Amino acid sequence: MDILALSNNYDLYKEKSLRKRRFKYTDFYQVIGKHLEKKNVNFLEPEFSFEGRKIFVMTYGTGKTTILIFSQMHGNEPVSTEALMDFINFLEADKVWSKKVKLIMIPLLNPDGNEKFDRRNAQGIDINRDARKLVSPEARILAKIHKEFSPDFALNLHDMEPHYTSKPENLQTVLAVLAPECDEIGSVNPARKRAVKVISGIITAINQLIPNRLAKYTDKFTPEAFGDTFMQKGTSSILLETGSIFNDKERLFARKIVFLSIVKAVDLIALKGYLNTAVGVYRKLPDNQRNNAFDLKIQNLSVKTSRGDYQLDIGIRRIKKTYNDEDFADEFSDYRIVNIGDLKRFGAIKSFDATDYVFNGNYTEIFIGQKAGFEISSNKKNEIINIKSLL
Repeated sequence: MDILALSNNYDLYKEKSLRKRRFKYTDFYQVIGKHLEKKNVNFLEPEFSFEGRKIFVMTYGTGKTTILIFSQMHGNEPVSTEALMDFINFLEADKVWSKKVKLIMIPLLNPDGNEKFDRRNAQGIDINRDARKLVSPEARILAKIHKEFSPDFALNLHDMEPHYTSKPENLQTVLAVLAPECDEIGSVNPARKRAVKVISGIITAINQLIPNRLAKYTDKFTPEAFGDTFMQKGTSSILLETGSIFNDKERLFARKIVFLSIVKAVDLIALKGYLNTAVGVYRKLPDNQRNNAFDLKIQNLSVKTSRGDYQLDIGIRRIKKTYNDEDFADEFSDYRIVNIGDLKRFGAIKSFDATDYVFNGNYTEIFIGQKAGFEISSNKKNEIINIKSLL
């Protein structure tokens, strides 16, 4: 599969009715309705969320190798569902791999959470921490589908915060990947080895489009999570986390990258292309660095005081105006100073070189937690800039 060529033709498959990052269940239901009239993708009997919303299970192909693909276990991670619907459009356009694989797809596993734009389901349960007790109906549905079809592989699609970066360049992570652990000591059972090989193939293909913007998600063993549970049961589990780039509020570019990653993963599995992939590609991937990027990094700003002049960097980031740490920061617009000093090692969504600029105000106004509304000026450039205009 030529990923570069597919990237150029992405608009042919993009689900254009889902244009915004956030959508309501009624929007999703209308998209599903269009697929009921098409021929390549079939539907099983719908399942139901805790509050009674339909959860759709879609199938494709008749091959011996079974792949389970599911999205949006977490209600505030909708870009993963949009990428999966793009992929389903791709399947409808061509019977590619139809004799090689059998796909079981569950877009929008947590419709109640999606409606509230909340990570958890209507009961307040994190579905991805309910793989053992199965208290939530959504977790029971996923476990039932897994038991019924015994998939060889599983693609688990998520979204993540925009402030993650990859090393060493500290660029915003557009895609994070993971082959979850299967025990406390990080063993590599056959299922995990297969997952690592597939991910290595994805990395090699996608890195052409986003060099230095790929990272490995934290692989701490989490026995109550579905990825780790599936891996223990012999299903090669692959986590794809949708990140962000620049100031793409709707995450349209990252959505495209995840779509391409799904296509590449299925292609590698269907054609057994992963068998010859070197696992070292995955091993060398940099770890995903959480909260390592600022929304704005101001570099080399001069501060003049009666006690002497000095130069510093200022890091500004959105602050979550909520008690719920699971909310995404980019849902808010409260920008604050969060770091001061030498910030060279940190990434940034936007950077501003203030070499020729001076802080307008008293030095005591530059402090952690202060609102980002100050001004800087440059006699050399004959201008005054309010920091808000850069955000």
